[in-house]
Amino acid sequence: MLYKVFIDDSGKKEYKNPYSKDFIAHPPPFEKYEEFWRDNYFVLCGVRIKQEDLKIINSEINQLKKEYFGTHRVEIKSDWLRNPHKRKRRYLIPFKISPERLNEFGEKFIDLIGLYKEQLKILAVVFDKRFYGDNKRQKAEGKPLLKTAQVLFERVQYSAGYNIVIFDQMESSLKLSKGDHDKILNVFQKNCGMEKIFVDKYDKIIDIKFMRSCDENFLQVADICAYNVFHQFVKFGRDWTGKTKSKEGKATMNFYPYFDRIRCNFLYAPSNMQVRGIGLTCIPDIDKINWDLLEGCFDDKKTSH
Repeated sequence: MLYKVFIDDSGKKEYKNPYSKDFIAHPPPFEKYEEFWRDNYFVLCGVRIKQEDLKIINSEINQLKKEYFGTHRVEIKSDWLRNPHKRKRRYLIPFKISPERLNEFGEKFIDLIGLYKEQLKILAVVFDKRFYGDNKRQKAEGKPLLKTAQVLFERVQYSAGYNIVIFDQMESSLKLSKGDHDKILNVFQKNCGMEKIFVDKYDKIIDIKFMRSCDENFLQVADICAYNVFHQFVKFGRDWTGKTKSKEGKATMNFYPYFDRIRCNFLYAPSNMQVRGIGLTCIPDIDKINWDLLEGCFDDKKTSH
Protein backbone atom coordinates (compact mmCIF):
# COMPACT_ATOMS: atom_id res chain seq x y z
CA MET A 1 0.00 0.00 0.00
CA LEU A 2 1.33 3.43 -0.97
CA TYR A 3 0.65 6.53 1.11
CA LYS A 4 1.54 10.19 0.77
CA VAL A 5 2.28 12.25 3.87
CA PHE A 6 1.87 16.02 3.50
CA ILE A 7 3.70 18.07 6.13
CA ASP A 8 3.51 21.66 7.33
CA ASP A 9 4.50 23.46 10.52
CA SER A 10 3.04 25.97 12.95
CA GLY A 11 4.73 28.15 15.53
CA LYS A 12 8.24 29.58 15.59
CA LYS A 13 11.23 27.38 14.73
CA GLU A 14 13.50 29.66 16.78
CA TYR A 15 13.82 30.04 20.54
CA LYS A 16 12.31 33.32 21.73
CA ASN A 17 12.25 32.79 25.50
CA PRO A 18 15.42 32.27 27.60
CA TYR A 19 15.87 28.90 29.23
CA SER A 20 14.76 28.72 32.85
CA LYS A 21 13.87 25.70 34.97
CA ASP A 22 11.21 27.87 36.56
CA PHE A 23 9.22 27.74 33.32
CA ILE A 24 8.87 23.99 33.95
CA ALA A 25 8.24 24.04 37.69
CA HIS A 26 6.05 27.15 37.66
CA PRO A 27 4.79 27.75 34.13
CA PRO A 28 3.28 31.21 33.56
CA PRO A 29 -0.54 31.30 33.31
CA PHE A 30 -1.92 31.45 29.81
CA GLU A 31 -4.36 34.23 30.65
CA LYS A 32 -1.53 36.67 31.42
CA TYR A 33 1.26 35.34 29.22
CA GLU A 34 -0.31 34.08 26.00
CA GLU A 35 2.66 35.31 23.95
CA PHE A 36 5.02 33.16 26.04
CA TRP A 37 3.07 30.04 25.12
CA ARG A 38 2.89 31.03 21.46
CA ASP A 39 6.67 31.28 21.44
CA ASN A 40 7.14 28.09 23.46
CA TYR A 41 5.51 25.50 21.18
CA PHE A 42 6.45 24.40 17.68
CA VAL A 43 4.41 21.85 15.71
CA LEU A 44 5.26 19.72 12.70
CA CYS A 45 2.13 18.08 11.37
CA GLY A 46 1.62 15.44 8.70
CA VAL A 47 -1.59 14.35 6.97
CA ARG A 48 -1.32 10.80 5.65
CA ILE A 49 -3.50 9.58 2.77
CA LYS A 50 -3.61 6.42 0.68
CA GLN A 51 -2.64 7.07 -2.93
CA GLU A 52 -5.99 5.65 -4.06
CA ASP A 53 -7.96 8.18 -1.94
CA LEU A 54 -6.18 11.30 -3.20
CA LYS A 55 -8.28 11.92 -6.30
CA ILE A 56 -11.74 11.92 -4.74
CA ILE A 57 -10.76 14.09 -1.76
CA ASN A 58 -8.83 16.49 -3.97
CA SER A 59 -11.92 16.81 -6.16
CA GLU A 60 -14.06 17.59 -3.10
CA ILE A 61 -11.64 20.33 -2.02
CA ASN A 62 -11.60 21.86 -5.50
CA GLN A 63 -15.38 21.77 -5.68
CA LEU A 64 -15.65 23.57 -2.34
CA LYS A 65 -13.18 26.22 -3.48
CA LYS A 66 -15.10 26.81 -6.73
CA GLU A 67 -18.37 27.17 -4.80
CA TYR A 68 -17.00 30.04 -2.70
CA PHE A 69 -14.25 31.60 -4.81
CA GLY A 70 -15.32 30.77 -8.34
CA THR A 71 -12.04 28.92 -8.94
CA HIS A 72 -10.01 26.13 -7.40
CA ARG A 73 -6.83 28.16 -7.85
CA VAL A 74 -6.84 29.73 -4.42
CA GLU A 75 -4.41 28.90 -1.62
CA ILE A 76 -5.89 28.26 1.81
CA LYS A 77 -3.74 29.14 4.80
CA SER A 78 -4.86 29.32 8.42
CA ASP A 79 -3.13 32.65 9.01
CA TRP A 80 -4.70 34.22 5.94
CA LEU A 81 -8.17 33.10 7.01
CA ARG A 82 -7.81 34.78 10.43
CA ASN A 83 -5.52 37.80 10.10
CA PRO A 84 -7.74 40.82 9.17
CA HIS A 85 -5.21 42.39 6.81
CA LYS A 86 -4.37 39.11 5.06
CA ARG A 87 -8.05 38.12 4.82
CA LYS A 88 -8.72 41.32 2.95
CA ARG A 89 -5.65 41.15 0.69
CA ARG A 90 -5.73 37.42 -0.04
CA TYR A 91 -9.45 36.67 -0.24
CA LEU A 92 -11.98 39.46 0.24
CA ILE A 93 -10.69 41.84 -2.44
CA PRO A 94 -9.29 39.52 -5.16
CA PHE A 95 -12.20 37.07 -5.03
CA LYS A 96 -14.92 39.60 -4.13
CA ILE A 97 -16.13 37.38 -1.32
CA SER A 98 -17.86 38.74 1.80
CA PRO A 99 -16.41 38.17 5.30
CA GLU A 100 -19.44 36.05 6.14
CA ARG A 101 -18.98 33.83 3.08
CA LEU A 102 -15.27 33.47 3.84
CA ASN A 103 -16.09 32.39 7.40
CA GLU A 104 -18.60 29.91 6.02
CA PHE A 105 -15.96 28.48 3.69
CA GLY A 106 -13.55 28.05 6.61
CA GLU A 107 -16.17 26.13 8.56
CA LYS A 108 -16.91 23.84 5.63
CA PHE A 109 -13.20 23.25 4.97
CA ILE A 110 -12.62 22.02 8.53
CA ASP A 111 -15.81 19.94 8.26
CA LEU A 112 -14.44 18.31 5.11
CA ILE A 113 -11.28 17.27 6.97
CA GLY A 114 -13.35 15.76 9.78
CA LEU A 115 -15.67 14.05 7.31
CA TYR A 116 -12.73 12.08 5.88
CA LYS A 117 -11.46 10.94 9.27
CA GLU A 118 -10.87 7.44 7.90
CA GLN A 119 -8.82 8.63 4.94
CA LEU A 120 -6.99 11.72 6.26
CA LYS A 121 -4.85 10.58 9.18
CA ILE A 122 -2.97 13.15 11.26
CA LEU A 123 0.52 12.59 12.69
CA ALA A 124 1.68 15.62 14.68
CA VAL A 125 4.79 16.24 16.77
CA VAL A 126 4.80 19.08 19.30
CA PHE A 127 8.11 20.51 20.55
CA ASP A 128 8.02 22.02 24.07
CA LYS A 129 10.98 24.43 24.16
CA ARG A 130 10.91 24.92 27.96
CA PHE A 131 12.64 21.57 28.48
CA TYR A 132 15.68 22.33 26.34
CA GLY A 133 18.62 23.94 28.16
CA ASP A 134 21.17 26.41 26.80
CA ASN A 135 23.63 23.67 25.84
CA LYS A 136 21.14 21.50 23.99
CA ARG A 137 19.70 24.48 22.13
CA GLN A 138 23.02 24.84 20.32
CA LYS A 139 22.89 21.27 18.96
CA ALA A 140 20.84 19.65 16.21
CA GLU A 141 19.01 17.58 18.85
CA GLY A 142 17.66 20.79 20.34
CA LYS A 143 16.51 22.38 17.08
CA PRO A 144 12.68 22.30 17.00
CA LEU A 145 12.38 21.65 13.26
CA LEU A 146 15.01 18.91 13.14
CA LYS A 147 13.87 17.04 16.22
CA THR A 148 10.20 17.07 15.20
CA ALA A 149 11.21 15.90 11.71
CA GLN A 150 13.16 12.99 13.19
CA VAL A 151 10.24 11.91 15.38
CA LEU A 152 7.76 12.31 12.53
CA PHE A 153 9.94 10.18 10.24
CA GLU A 154 10.01 7.56 12.98
CA ARG A 155 6.22 7.59 13.31
CA VAL A 156 5.77 7.26 9.56
CA GLN A 157 8.28 4.39 9.48
CA TYR A 158 6.22 2.43 12.01
CA SER A 159 2.97 3.02 10.12
CA ALA A 160 1.70 0.56 7.55
CA GLY A 161 2.75 0.50 3.91
CA TYR A 162 5.21 2.64 1.98
CA ASN A 163 5.27 6.41 2.09
CA ILE A 164 6.19 9.43 0.00
CA VAL A 165 6.75 12.40 2.34
CA ILE A 166 6.02 15.88 0.97
CA PHE A 167 7.00 18.99 2.94
CA ASP A 168 5.69 22.48 2.38
CA GLN A 169 8.47 24.58 0.84
CA MET A 170 10.55 26.22 3.58
CA GLU A 171 13.07 28.10 1.45
CA SER A 172 12.90 30.57 -1.44
CA SER A 173 13.45 27.74 -3.91
CA LEU A 174 12.65 24.04 -4.03
CA LYS A 175 16.31 23.02 -4.12
CA LEU A 176 16.98 20.07 -1.83
CA SER A 177 20.46 21.32 -0.98
CA LYS A 178 19.29 24.64 0.43
CA GLY A 179 18.79 25.70 4.08
CA ASP A 180 16.14 23.81 6.04
CA HIS A 181 15.54 21.43 3.11
CA ASP A 182 19.12 20.20 3.32
CA LYS A 183 18.98 19.91 7.12
CA ILE A 184 15.79 17.84 6.99
CA LEU A 185 17.28 15.52 4.38
CA ASN A 186 20.39 15.08 6.54
CA VAL A 187 18.17 14.01 9.43
CA PHE A 188 16.40 11.54 7.14
CA GLN A 189 19.54 10.15 5.54
CA LYS A 190 22.10 10.21 8.35
CA ASN A 191 20.51 11.55 11.57
CA CYS A 192 23.33 14.10 11.53
CA GLY A 193 23.93 15.45 15.02
CA MET A 194 20.84 13.74 16.41
CA GLU A 195 20.61 11.25 19.24
CA LYS A 196 19.95 7.69 18.07
CA ILE A 197 16.31 6.64 17.90
CA PHE A 198 14.69 3.29 17.21
CA VAL A 199 15.08 3.38 13.42
CA ASP A 200 18.34 2.41 11.72
CA LYS A 201 16.94 2.94 8.23
CA TYR A 202 13.72 4.52 7.02
CA ASP A 203 12.95 1.82 4.48
CA LYS A 204 9.20 2.55 4.55
CA ILE A 205 9.81 6.12 3.33
CA ILE A 206 10.64 5.84 -0.35
CA ASP A 207 10.97 9.53 -1.21
CA ILE A 208 11.18 13.02 0.32
CA LYS A 209 9.92 16.03 -1.62
CA PHE A 210 9.31 19.75 -1.12
CA MET A 211 6.42 21.53 -2.83
CA ARG A 212 4.77 24.92 -2.85
CA SER A 213 1.54 24.80 -0.86
CA CYS A 214 -0.23 26.90 -3.51
CA ASP A 215 0.18 23.92 -5.86
CA GLU A 216 -1.04 21.20 -3.49
CA ASN A 217 -4.40 21.06 -1.70
CA PHE A 218 -3.19 18.55 0.86
CA LEU A 219 -0.38 20.81 2.03
CA GLN A 220 -3.11 23.34 2.69
CA VAL A 221 -4.97 20.70 4.71
CA ALA A 222 -1.77 20.05 6.67
CA ASP A 223 -1.45 23.79 7.34
CA ILE A 224 -4.95 23.93 8.85
CA CYS A 225 -4.30 20.84 10.99
CA ALA A 226 -0.91 22.12 12.20
CA TYR A 227 -2.44 25.45 13.21
CA ASN A 228 -5.18 23.77 15.25
CA VAL A 229 -2.77 21.38 17.01
CA PHE A 230 -0.55 24.36 17.84
CA HIS A 231 -3.45 26.31 19.35
CA GLN A 232 -4.62 23.31 21.37
CA PHE A 233 -1.26 23.23 23.14
CA VAL A 234 -0.93 27.01 23.41
CA LYS A 235 -4.30 27.31 25.12
CA PHE A 236 -4.37 24.14 27.22
CA GLY A 237 -0.78 22.95 27.53
CA ARG A 238 0.84 19.55 27.26
CA ASP A 239 -0.90 18.20 30.37
CA TRP A 240 -4.38 19.33 29.43
CA THR A 241 -5.15 19.57 33.13
CA GLY A 242 -8.06 21.94 32.52
CA LYS A 243 -10.79 19.41 33.05
CA THR A 244 -14.26 20.48 34.11
CA LYS A 245 -17.26 18.56 35.37
CA SER A 246 -20.33 18.36 33.19
CA LYS A 247 -23.85 18.53 34.67
CA GLU A 248 -23.83 14.74 34.75
CA GLY A 249 -20.64 14.81 36.84
CA LYS A 250 -18.48 13.41 34.05
CA ALA A 251 -14.98 14.80 33.57
CA THR A 252 -14.55 16.53 30.22
CA MET A 253 -11.39 17.65 28.48
CA ASN A 254 -11.00 21.21 27.32
CA PHE A 255 -10.47 21.40 23.58
CA TYR A 256 -9.69 24.24 21.22
CA PRO A 257 -12.92 24.08 19.15
CA TYR A 258 -11.28 23.52 15.78
CA PHE A 259 -8.91 20.93 17.22
CA ASP A 260 -11.96 19.15 18.60
CA ARG A 261 -13.37 18.92 15.08
CA ILE A 262 -10.32 17.07 13.71
CA ARG A 263 -9.32 14.97 16.74
CA CYS A 264 -10.95 11.84 15.27
CA ASN A 265 -8.49 12.06 12.37
CA PHE A 266 -5.45 11.25 14.53
CA LEU A 267 -3.63 8.00 13.84
CA TYR A 268 -3.86 5.58 16.78
CA ALA A 269 -2.70 2.17 17.94
CA PRO A 270 -5.58 -0.28 17.34
CA SER A 271 -4.52 -2.52 20.24
CA ASN A 272 -5.27 0.08 22.93
CA MET A 273 -6.77 3.04 21.02
CA GLN A 274 -3.78 5.15 22.09
CA VAL A 275 -3.05 8.35 20.18
CA ARG A 276 -0.14 9.56 22.33
CA GLY A 277 3.16 8.66 20.73
CA ILE A 278 1.37 7.47 17.58
CA GLY A 279 -0.65 10.23 15.94
CA LEU A 280 0.24 12.92 18.47
CA THR A 281 3.57 13.21 20.29
CA CYS A 282 4.81 15.97 22.58
CA ILE A 283 8.57 16.01 23.08
CA PRO A 284 10.12 15.52 25.46
CA ASP A 285 7.49 12.94 26.43
CA ILE A 286 8.18 13.03 30.16
CA ASP A 287 4.90 12.09 31.85
CA LYS A 288 3.57 9.93 28.99
CA ILE A 289 0.06 11.29 29.38
CA ASN A 290 -2.49 9.33 27.37
CA TRP A 291 -4.74 12.07 26.05
CA ASP A 292 -8.28 10.86 25.51
CA LEU A 293 -8.86 12.11 21.99
CA LEU A 294 -11.10 9.44 20.53
CA GLU A 295 -14.19 9.61 22.74
CA GLY A 296 -17.24 9.52 20.49
CA CYS A 297 -15.19 8.94 17.33
CA PHE A 298 -16.55 5.44 16.73
CA ASP A 299 -20.23 6.00 17.41
CA ASP A 300 -21.14 5.87 13.72
CA LYS A 301 -18.71 3.27 12.39
CA LYS A 302 -15.24 2.05 13.10
CA THR A 303 -12.47 4.46 12.11
CA SER A 304 -9.67 2.82 10.12
CA HIS A 305 -6.08 3.06 11.27
